[in-house]
Amino acid sequence: MRDIKFGHILLWMPNWIGDVALAIPSVQSLRAHYPEARITAAARVPATEILSDHPAVDTVIEIPRAENSGFWEQVRFAQGLKKYQFDLGVVFPNSFRSAFMTFLSGAKTRLGYDTEGRGVFLTEAVPGAKASQKEYRIDYFFKILSPLGLTGLDRTYQPFLKKETFRAVDEKLALLRIDPQDFLVTMHPGASKPERSWHTERFLILCQRLVKEYRAKIILLGNEKDSSNLIKIQKSCLPGTVHFQPGLSLREAAVAIQKSKLFIGNDSGMMHLAAMVGTPVAAIFGPGSPSVTGPCIESRKSVAITRNFPCSPCRQNFFKECKPSAHNKPYCLEDISVKEVIEAVDGLIKRIRKA
Repeated sequence: MRDIKFGHILLWMPNWIGDVALAIPSVQSLRAHYPEARITAAARVPATEILSDHPAVDTVIEIPRAENSGFWEQVRFAQGLKKYQFDLGVVFPNSFRSAFMTFLSGAKTRLGYDTEGRGVFLTEAVPGAKASQKEYRIDYFFKILSPLGLTGLDRTYQPFLKKETFRAVDEKLALLRIDPQDFLVTMHPGASKPERSWHTERFLILCQRLVKEYRAKIILLGNEKDSSNLIKIQKSCLPGTVHFQPGLSLREAAVAIQKSKLFIGNDSGMMHLAAMVGTPVAAIFGPGSPSVTGPCIESRKSVAITRNFPCSPCRQNFFKECKPSAHNKPYCLEDISVKEVIEAVDGLIKRIRKA
């Protein structure tokens, strides 16, 4: 397969923003290996925003969400991809459905891990999915491409944001009276599940400390389900210092992070977005492990705060395999104190300022 030239490549991307970010180095390597190929990425909203302007991707197709469409509608969507005449299909998720849908797309050659009994849908089923799950996710995804004989994984994220998005964010920052010389921090206190999120009250104390010690201006990132917690943080800090910005697109959030001196958050997609734009990252890990899903960024520009429990990374079947704390958090997250995070953030800021 190493000498085959593929004209049109389909990438069935992971479901989560963080996993999409960790798959992008593999996408960039595909582009470098097949510079003349047309690369189409099938992805879910809002991950489509990361991919639509990325230089390694030519076309993005939105995958309908399973909760908004029935099985047969999903089948019709996949069969509708046949018109693109894909030569190669790469299946990044490990689900049975993603391999089945790529099979229905008509892609002649189909790569993916041989798991979930889905090898029948793949022409090149890559073994070792379970054995590889505790290795760094970027390397895990790159192994899917091993039948192609690619070398030299590109771990440096290519720029993917447009000037008009920067202008839109500049206007919003001006309305908040945030100037370029301010010590701007973006913070994401949420995560895909509440059990993956450090306490709101601890983020609040951290905000107050950053404002007092560094005269920081802070932008809180989050969605509707996070809004009550983020408004609580904003109201508990000095007026004009902490701002919850609802309604930002993923691209706008990426620009806000890029304009920041520092990003602080849980193990989440936003953490990986910060790494993609090169902003220093302080990440709080509970059930996850930084050795598996840590941000892909220079070590001097990141710090992971974690207790490294032996069960990490876990399957995240919360409170079936572990007991909750009194605050309904797993102890791997509960045990991370405000003091620990402050010390880690202070150390990262010192390194940033020395650079």
